[in-house]
Amino acid sequence: MNAPTFLRDPAASLRAAAERIEANSAARRSLLSMMALTAACLLPACAASDPALRQAIADVAERPESARIKLRPFAEQGVETAIAQICIAYGRSMDYRVRDPEREQAFAWCRHAAGAGNVEAQYHLGMFYKMGIGTPEDRVAALQWYRQSASHGHEEAENEARGLEGKSRLCKNLITHCRMF
Repeated sequence: MNAPTFLRDPAASLRAAAERIEANSAARRSLLSMMALTAACLLPACAASDPALRQAIADVAERPESARIKLRPFAEQGVETAIAQICIAYGRSMDYRVRDPEREQAFAWCRHAAGAGNVEAQYHLGMFYKMGIGTPEDRVAALQWYRQSASHGHEEAENEARGLEGKSRLCKNLITHCRMF
């Protein structure tokens, strides 16, 4: 019996799904999380991975606060996928309840994942630098990480970089042309 197309060529299947999604940032974030989960589960070590890790990664998109708690033990053990996903979870759910030591740890995890080439982590690291989360505010570093993420196609990073450069945001809304009514 032949394997489904998704299993034979997951990258092509994800690209096709991305093409079908309109310029909806929530849908895009959901797709990025699905892509990260797919990439994590296609790694050879995935067969031996803890089911709790897979569940924690799946929670990043819909329940990032819960995912942070579940991912922490794996990230502390140095599991690369967990480090990247906990960075993303913190980036999506940072608020006043997250205290300074935890913010510093989140920043360290994001710096690690961004340095390893995770595009979404690069975007969130730019945000951490821009807002001074876990580190002193540094707009030059923020711009560098936004540009790095944008160079790999991250549209939100492109818009953040344009904002830091004093340029207008890119608009892909063909109906309103990004005008507010």
